[in-house]
Amino acid sequence: MKAVLGIGAAIAIAVAGWFGWNHYESGKEHDVAAAAVQVSVTQAERQMKAQSEDGITFAEYFKRSDTVIDNLDKEIANLEGRTWKHRLAEKDAAIAFIDQCKAILRADQTETRLLMKEGSAREANDEAKKELNEADSSVAREWAYKRYKRTSDALIDVLGKLISNAEESKGKIERMLAADNAVKSTFGEGHGLSQGTAEHLKNLLKPAAPEKPAQS
Repeated sequence: MKAVLGIGAAIAIAVAGWFGWNHYESGKEHDVAAAAVQVSVTQAERQMKAQSEDGITFAEYFKRSDTVIDNLDKEIANLEGRTWKHRLAEKDAAIAFIDQCKAILRADQTETRLLMKEGSAREANDEAKKELNEADSSVAREWAYKRYKRTSDALIDVLGKLISNAEESKGKIERMLAADNAVKSTFGEGHGLSQGTAEHLKNLLKPAAPEKPAQS
């Protein structure tokens, strides 16, 4: 009888130990996924605000943006390289969120490059227009007009690309907000995008207010 009781106690201890170990491993997986989200969003949010920083150069902006994207890739690689037995849904939510952070940063990079091109194209177009206005012979006017038309076409092209990028960015913002909602549902309201960043992204989805007519 004592032997039976001893075996039963040993089994109970083993079962309790098994459940305890699984609980520990499950909690550890949760912590890893949650930490990856927070490390990633801290870097991503800082870079999302970089365009408005005083004194930052385009070279600095792109270098920092590339570094952040590389860091986010490493976070994803770390998550994918682990063995997950308990919190697979949390791992997937974290990876999806980090992927969308990368998509937003890449969209910002594209917009910044296009804005740089727009500035150069507008400057070239203004110079061509000035030359056309100042042309004092038919030959000079013909040459200036050709340059003005060429620079106008280039400006129209880059403006069209800016519009297309803005439309594509709406889908990326919607996916970013959806991934953020999933993270908050999974890990809690204190995780994912800050309230300010989430509100900023939501505002970007709102249609632009119509311009008021000029006062006569």
